[in-house]
Amino acid sequence: MKNLNEEIGRIKSLMGILTEDTEDKIAVLLDGTSSAGKSYTAKTLKAVPFHEATDPNQWVVIDSDHFSGMNNDAEKRRLKLDHPNIRDWAKGFEAGIVSGLYRKGNPENCIKNLEQSAKKEGKEVNPSDVEKCKNIPENPYENEYIEGTDPRLWYMAQEFKTGPWKKVIFDDIGNDIEKYVPNIKHKILIHSPIDIMLANIGKRNKSKDKDHHRDPRTPLNQYLNKYEATTSKPDESIGDPTNEPVTKGGLKTLLMDKMVDKYPDYNEEYIDNFINDLGIKDDSTKYWIKVKDNYLSDDQLLINVGSDQQTYIDKIKEKIS
Repeated sequence: MKNLNEEIGRIKSLMGILTEDTEDKIAVLLDGTSSAGKSYTAKTLKAVPFHEATDPNQWVVIDSDHFSGMNNDAEKRRLKLDHPNIRDWAKGFEAGIVSGLYRKGNPENCIKNLEQSAKKEGKEVNPSDVEKCKNIPENPYENEYIEGTDPRLWYMAQEFKTGPWKKVIFDDIGNDIEKYVPNIKHKILIHSPIDIMLANIGKRNKSKDKDHHRDPRTPLNQYLNKYEATTSKPDESIGDPTNEPVTKGGLKTLLMDKMVDKYPDYNEEYIDNFINDLGIKDDSTKYWIKVKDNYLSDDQLLINVGSDQQTYIDKIKEKIS
């Protein structure tokens, strides 16, 4: 009971802080798979990454990717938001906000994970990392982390709370940011049909910037988390009734056409499993796509992307204006 009461108190405290510090700000969530068109949407709305913004009154994007990786600019952004006590521990090792998980965990498991990672990369274990497994400094913020969520969400919420930005677009592949920011004004799920999503992946993978390249399995796995096939034409509030329904054979051909040598694990076996997991079983049946039951959060609006991109952009502009 004590742990439950502590958790309730922590959430109430966090919600109170966020409400108080952000009452003069507007937040919009653009939820969707990677390559669904969220970045394109944000650009159309003239939003810029928060770390490139110069005007606190312009629309800015806070993206989970802005806090991804080690020994890069994203890590510097995380460290800036971390408590000073934990920055040296976090640098080059782990997101500081999850230090509590290491404190509660077994140091031997941490060390074993280091050894496995080093072996996979053909490297020696860094002795300083072993020490970090054993000795975790006090971190006054660590109880704000909600176990089971992507740690980057805490940094997104902190930037929203502490930054000067008045109009923020959260760009993410899920809606768990609502657990950290309870006062999001507009929540939108952008659904791109698989053919459009694959076309977007193809464009990304032609980019000279390899950091923008995507293994097709990444957005397709995200797609399975959100959507499922149905033999009944769905209402547009929960599915996509406007784009053409798909067949098992047609979808497999579409997915097979995107196989490339660079991603050998994106193969026929993966594609067959994806189609099956989506719920497409029968060769002769037509299927539409709908959001999985209970995925949409309260007041979250589904917007389907079609061949006419301006239509869905206009819907989003109308929603947030």
